[in-house]
Amino acid sequence: MEIKEVQSILTIGETVAVEFKRCGNGIENDTYETVCSFLNRFGGDLFMGILDDGTVVGIPEKQLLIW
Repeated sequence: MEIKEVQSILTIGETVAVEFKRCGNGIENDTYETVCSFLNRFGGDLFMGILDDGTVVGIPEKQLLIW
């Protein structure tokens, strides 16, 4: 995915096929629910380290090392 496409998605925001997840101190339960929902429908794109309003907050380095 190119940066222009990511920027466009961030501008449009969450949709039926796009979800943003904060990812502060680990993966929250609603992330698993989102993945299951995508699997039960037509798929989708899950963006980690992004608030619901499209603000990029990143993923703490500690979490990256765990993953």
